[in-house]
Amino acid sequence: MRTPEELDLVDWAAWATAEAPEWIRALYAEDAAVVDDALRQLFHHALHQGSVYPTAVAAVPYLAHAAVHGVHRRGDVLAFLAGTGGAEEVVHQSEQAVRGAALVAEELPFLLPLLGDADAEVRRQAVRVARWAAGQSLPLAVAALEDRLREDPSPVVRAEALTVLSHLEADPVGRLRAALDDPAPAVRATAALGLLSGAELPYPEEWLDVLVADGGDPAFRVVQGEWFPGVGSTEDRLQRLLNADPEATRAVAAAWVAAGDHDGRGSGCALRLARYWMGREAEAVALLAAALPLQREGRGRWRVLDCLADCLDPGTGAVVATAAAAASAALPHVDDPEQWVAEAAQLVLGRAGDRRLLTAVPAPAPAALDALAARTDDLDLRRQVLRDGLGRELLDSLTPADAAPLLPELTARLRRFPRAQLIHRLAEIGIADPELVALMAYLTWSTERVLSRAAAVAAARFGADPQLALRLLTEQLERGEQGCLTETALLGPVGAPLLPLVEPYLAAEHHPQTRVDAAEALWRITGDPARALPVLHDLLALDPPGLRALSLLRRIGRPVPEAQRSLLEWWSTLEPGELAEEDPWWSRRDHARLRADAGLLLARQS
Repeated sequence: MRTPEELDLVDWAAWATAEAPEWIRALYAEDAAVVDDALRQLFHHALHQGSVYPTAVAAVPYLAHAAVHGVHRRGDVLAFLAGTGGAEEVVHQSEQAVRGAALVAEELPFLLPLLGDADAEVRRQAVRVARWAAGQSLPLAVAALEDRLREDPSPVVRAEALTVLSHLEADPVGRLRAALDDPAPAVRATAALGLLSGAELPYPEEWLDVLVADGGDPAFRVVQGEWFPGVGSTEDRLQRLLNADPEATRAVAAAWVAAGDHDGRGSGCALRLARYWMGREAEAVALLAAALPLQREGRGRWRVLDCLADCLDPGTGAVVATAAAAASAALPHVDDPEQWVAEAAQLVLGRAGDRRLLTAVPAPAPAALDALAARTDDLDLRRQVLRDGLGRELLDSLTPADAAPLLPELTARLRRFPRAQLIHRLAEIGIADPELVALMAYLTWSTERVLSRAAAVAAARFGADPQLALRLLTEQLERGEQGCLTETALLGPVGAPLLPLVEPYLAAEHHPQTRVDAAEALWRITGDPARALPVLHDLLALDPPGLRALSLLRRIGRPVPEAQRSLLEWWSTLEPGELAEEDPWWSRRDHARLRADAGLLLARQS
């Protein structure tokens, strides 16, 4: 350890943190507010969001002294020391984190006595610091942690001591097995999680039963966003475990919700059951409905309600029978004092097609009205939604028969809110109303290129002279504006003069999305998929271009090469929970479309 008097031995200014000595000296202050501010500065400048900066490493011996001799926030000083070895698992350590962990190991002999501190939070953070024991400090740390595991009055401290011991020992299985009989539920749950993390499917029922029965205990910490340095997030460890087994996820969710849903851990498992396993919507809705009254904070209520709404998304193939249960659970929250919570509850009613939305609150949220309009035949409601400039879900749901009585509102909507996306949707619906076509012709004069292009293409699709659309697309393709390839495809055979400009975009040097768009344009213009098929086969992958390629192959309707049959078989039954990582672009709707398209293509193979 180094005392504050030795702070000048380090060139802090070299790391742009010349204020570091001032912050470290402030940790000894009698005024708790001064200590709070100093810690805030240290965490922000030296150990921010899991990144370990050189200043944090240089501060280790000084902070070790402050943890022992300071007055306030000693647990947070210890948390800083634990974090200098890195927030995540050891395999993800940066170079600075490796240096930080080594320095913490050197200071451990002076810090281990804090495992006997009167403050349970100080003891818990001292346990986490001991994760970095190595060399001469390792046997000392193991002995001290074993003492905590046996005797500490806090089940939280005992459970985390078991976690650290299981990471310090080469073969922790024996210790973890013994801990399954511990009197504290949190320790038993920790032992079960440790054992299951190293197990393969099917998981041993004995260990899974312990996790189900004891993991709902508040002392078993599963806090979203909380990292255990050198171990990783307990929540992430649990998710990796349950992602492989939907039945285990359901059992854990049910038991932990019944135990009070502490920290939202049970409802969190129910969320994952809904979002990562297809066909489990009814089970998930029942669990979420049970968890909703247990949410004391607005964030928790919003999280559950948002997932209930997601379960009713029409693009996921959700079971319609879940709608009534979801609506009944959400109804008491439609006037929640937190506006964002109330709007989430109203969206559930809208997606459930529950007309109580119209009477439960004076002014329902626009998104909820849109969802309800998409699921009822109420023409007055549909007209209101369109007049108010809303209607994303409604527009997506309209058939030509649905749209016919709404033509005045659709035309007025386009006049007031001209958007390329709306133009394409109206053209897709396919009602060639003279007033609507005339409006699209007028919009071709817009100074906004994307809007004028969309209007020209839509007008051509309705039978107007295609020359303007061809001229605009020619100019933009020649300028390399690849985004207009999708509209080129919409022209169909009329776009034949554009083929020489489209074909170069099939080449492998272009972005996969551009190649998919070019392949679609080539097929729609010529009616012959021969040149498009090899490109689409080449781009099949679990990413946005690959999903588009699969959808196009399904529409073309030709069998894929036998070599890719196994890929289609996998995708047709793939569960979201089986993916190695959660991609930010991926949604349940994307996944439902993947499975459906792969299944339809497979059916054509025979």
